[in-house]
Amino acid sequence: MTNKLEKIILIDDSGADNYYHQMIVEKAKVCKMVTAYDHAGDALNMLGDAVKNKQRLPDLIFLDINMPVIDGWEFLNRYEGIVPQDLRHPVIIILSTSVNPSDHERAESRPSVTAYCSKPLSADKLRDIVDQYFS
Repeated sequence: MTNKLEKIILIDDSGADNYYHQMIVEKAKVCKMVTAYDHAGDALNMLGDAVKNKQRLPDLIFLDINMPVIDGWEFLNRYEGIVPQDLRHPVIIILSTSVNPSDHERAESRPSVTAYCSKPLSADKLRDIVDQYFS
């Protein structure tokens, strides 16, 4: 599998998780570019700029839930206000260590969330996601 996607972004306050997941994505060669954000606000700024400048949005976003300042749920609230409905939306995968059933239910109830995946991301999980949503 080589570069099916243009861009994947990782949003997680854990630098270690971002580093590990970025290595998984890069080694799998599923996209041309992967960018990690330690702060959800930085990712929101990038998305807002992309919309404003009519640039292509990422194909895939991996989003952590439990983050300081702007958590995954608040990110989704703001994202839904930034990206107009008529644009092609990225596939958003919640990538979390949470085993709380209410987090799974809450994710399933969000129209902008495509799926919920437990950390850590593995090469097999990544390939399954790319095959399922981008084939």
